[in-house]
Amino acid sequence: MSFDLDEDILQDFLIEAGEILELLSEQLVELERSPDDSELLNAIFRGFHTVKGGAGFLSLTELVDACHGAENVFDLLRTGKRSVTSDLMDVILEALDCINVMFEQVKAHEPLDRAEQRLLDALHFYSQPPTAGESVTPIASEPTFSEEVQEQPIINNVEPEPVVSATEDSVTAGDSVDDMTQDEFDRLLDELHGSGQGPSSGASSESTAQANVTAQIEFDSGDITDDEFERLLDELHGSGKGPGNSQYASAPVICGT
Repeated sequence: MSFDLDEDILQDFLIEAGEILELLSEQLVELERSPDDSELLNAIFRGFHTVKGGAGFLSLTELVDACHGAENVFDLLRTGKRSVTSDLMDVILEALDCINVMFEQVKAHEPLDRAEQRLLDALHFYSQPPTAGESVTPIASEPTFSEEVQEQPIINNVEPEPVVSATEDSVTAGDSVDDMTQDEFDRLLDELHGSGQGPSSGASSESTAQANVTAQIEFDSGDITDDEFERLLDELHGSGKGPGNSQYASAPVICGT
């Protein structure tokens, strides 16, 4: 290599080539996702071609050889004479790494290390149309966003309306049970259970029995007088029909000593 040229020319090459090599790294990653992108293939071809031309102007033979090999591969790819495969991408990425190493050596004004012959031979192999016996498995393009998104069935989560029975209708019609009169409540029970079969009769007897017990407890504890107790029983059972004349009146009152 020779650095006899003007330093300004060298610096111009380093700036331009540095930007191109950085962009090539990003483009090769994108190519693995979109191997059939013709514009991308052309852009990568032009990148290697430009770096090769600048390196040739500076007589950087080692850098020219590596860039020329990669350029020839992409010339076949962009014309459809080859397809992008995983093996081919491995060779191109290795070539780019080698070119970046030599580029750093140019920046440091150091002698360039020539690419391994194995790598140059691989670049030459992929710069030729595939042979009949060559196994070629192209890299599949990743699905685009529109292909990934599939129309999903729309399911309306409509909850069934609750079934309201006739009983509930009759209760809600008057805002609340408290708004009903005793006669309306009795008629409602007759409609539900039959005339005279409703639970009100049993409830009344239970209420009466509970009232009897309450009255007896109050009488035993001395909270009401004998006359008040008798009047309470008459109100519950009718005059002279209460149990106080026999059941409770005969019960002995035992006081603690």
